[in-house]
Amino acid sequence: MKTFSKIFRIAGAALLLAGTLYAQPKIEIKGGDTYDWGTVSDVSKPLAGQVEIKNVGDKELIIYQSKPACGCTSDALEKANLKPGESTSLRFTVNVGSASGQLMKSITLTTNAQPDSIKILFLKANILRLLQTDQFVSMFPMHIGKEVTAMAKIKNNGATPIKLLEFTGNNGLTVTKKAPITIPANTEIDLPLKAIGPPQPGPYYAQVLVKTDSNDPQYKLLEIRVYAENKPAPPTAAPSSPALLPSGGTK
Repeated sequence: MKTFSKIFRIAGAALLLAGTLYAQPKIEIKGGDTYDWGTVSDVSKPLAGQVEIKNVGDKELIIYQSKPACGCTSDALEKANLKPGESTSLRFTVNVGSASGQLMKSITLTTNAQPDSIKILFLKANILRLLQTDQFVSMFPMHIGKEVTAMAKIKNNGATPIKLLEFTGNNGLTVTKKAPITIPANTEIDLPLKAIGPPQPGPYYAQVLVKTDSNDPQYKLLEIRVYAENKPAPPTAAPSSPALLPSGGTK
């Protein structure tokens, strides 16, 4: 009987030790790893959100760091140490800036969770502006002293027409259509741009400011940026000489 009692005590101690060895912290973001604001039309202020983080493991969870992927995103973690079953809040904001269309940002959480110590929270939104424009327009290829053209797109997502009243370009950039230009409701137009390659080679940057008659202060003035690499003009091919007939030959 003593032998069996000893065996049971050893087995119990082994089970207790195994439970201790395999106790693990585990992180869960309630609602999933993606926070989606959906379609957003009011971009006058940063997007704000909040998620709940829970320790669903059986050992204390430590969140060592929460780090946004870019400077336009900020976050605030309520509590960094979570006992099993405990939760905390992570609040965040995203400064939309001039972005339009699909927006994707992220926050990386570094923890002692097992088996994965890195957890990424993705932040999504579809930015639907009243007036959407190309943020950057390429003018490749550009050559010194040569004319180069490109098209910028402007879309009116509103329910009423909007007029483009005036265009102001810099660094030799111009709009080849004359103002005013009316964009019907829910319609996209092409805006033709033109520039002459500057005398000096190198990176080329320019912009066009577009004045509109929108009633929304956010869209009174639009900015379209242009970039290119200005290169020396390619050499002109020498004209080919006519074939010479053999001396004294006739045809």
